[in-house]
Amino acid sequence: MSVAEQPRQLALRLRLDDEATFDNFYGPANQATLTHLRQCVRQWTRHDDTGSTGGTLLKEFVWLWGSSGAGCSHLLQAVCHELDALGQSVFYLNLAGWRELSPDVLCGLEQLAVLCLDSIDDVAGIPEWEEALFHLYNRLAARQTPLLVAARSSPQYAPFTLRDLHSRLQSAAVFQLQQLNDDDKMAALKLRAGHLGFELNDEVAGYLVRRSARSMSALVAVLHELDRHSLETQRKVTIPLLKSLLDR
Repeated sequence: MSVAEQPRQLALRLRLDDEATFDNFYGPANQATLTHLRQCVRQWTRHDDTGSTGGTLLKEFVWLWGSSGAGCSHLLQAVCHELDALGQSVFYLNLAGWRELSPDVLCGLEQLAVLCLDSIDDVAGIPEWEEALFHLYNRLAARQTPLLVAARSSPQYAPFTLRDLHSRLQSAAVFQLQQLNDDDKMAALKLRAGHLGFELNDEVAGYLVRRSARSMSALVAVLHELDRHSLETQRKVTIPLLKSLLDR
């Protein structure tokens, strides 16, 4: 496989979540981050990929961080959806699956218009991955290819051991995503239900938040099951229907 073909081939098995969009993202505490990423999409769409030398540090480098379920992965994929729809060559790679990959997967990614790396701190402390990331960063900087990453901590506290890599990663514009409170989770679920095509009232949303797993990813998974269960049984979405699903 040639370097130029690699991202396209990988994209066949590293699929994006179709529902991870800006319109599906809810979080009043994270609106500044959302606004910044929308601005980045507009800016990166105008990015001039001339292949010219750009320096040792990336000018367009954004680092999102937050605990599991805060929405970092959602926003990375939302950026990819937006850029892809605008005809940009963008690629999303979740490094949480590094055990099934080789560091060589990073070769050639600087040729893209924009690169999104999720769970980047999952490979911290692994020498071969840190070295590959260091060289990738330098290639991205040389071309000034925009980079968006997500992690569980800020770059300052990410446990990378390669000093030169760690210092380069700290050049990013950093945004922390805040977890949703229960009221926000209810509002987010109602928004997502609307995009799925059904109404979720306050009572059902509150019951779901109180009685199911607390992470948004788990809550959304239950919401999908609830949608399917409603269609299969031809019953309206109510607390008794949700209870029958959760009790199975």
